[in-house]
Amino acid sequence: MVFTEPKNMPERVYRADLHIHSVLSPCAERDMLPHCIILEALEKHLDIIAITDHNSCENVQVTISLGEQFGVWVIPGMEVETREEIHFLTYFPTYQRILSFYQVLQQFFQPIPLDENLWGEEWVIGAAGQIVEKKKELLTFPLSLTVEELYQLVVIQDGIIIPSHVDRSVYSIIGVLGFLPPYPPFPVLEISSALATSNARVKLKLNNCRLVRFSDAHALPQVGLVYTEFRMDRPCWVEFKKAINQMEGRDFFPQE
Repeated sequence: MVFTEPKNMPERVYRADLHIHSVLSPCAERDMLPHCIILEALEKHLDIIAITDHNSCENVQVTISLGEQFGVWVIPGMEVETREEIHFLTYFPTYQRILSFYQVLQQFFQPIPLDENLWGEEWVIGAAGQIVEKKKELLTFPLSLTVEELYQLVVIQDGIIIPSHVDRSVYSIIGVLGFLPPYPPFPVLEISSALATSNARVKLKLNNCRLVRFSDAHALPQVGLVYTEFRMDRPCWVEFKKAINQMEGRDFFPQE
């Protein structure tokens, strides 16, 4: 039998790093400004990026605008920490959707004053690259919602949710729970830059899971060092969701 690819098989592959922290995350270096991230993405030949700051999306809109100017598709994203101290990457089709999600998320915040000497600063950046706000409350802290509650909030906004760096011993769904629960369903998992895809499948027994690899960049040199390639017709949300779900010939391939 001769295998033939479907006629609608996309020919273009897009390189993506969808786990990048800006200066809004206190753990990020102070050169992780939106315009610097976009320029670094171009230098690393990235077609798609996502800013995924901790529990906030306040630097997403400015990065989207810069990406449009330079030909980089910026997916609205956020890394959310649940009550169980598990990190999740969340992605949304539009800025309006992630903003609605963020507004609902506010009810789960536990206000903790930011100690800049201990944690670092949290900067919101304006269109001209200026600091428009320095946050006063710590963002890198568990919210009071559960994994299931987070999952439902993301799905309501037509979003995508992926457990972060599942190979780590802390802040990962496998590291915290000791296993991957059957519900909510997480068919796609992120592994960190520290572990190759093939090694992760063996070490974590993930043969039936689809894996992505992103940089989790906190400094400019880290941007794009680890990436996943997406086979799609064009960089847009509909195509991205098809690729994540491996529909109609769309697919993705993590860097080994």
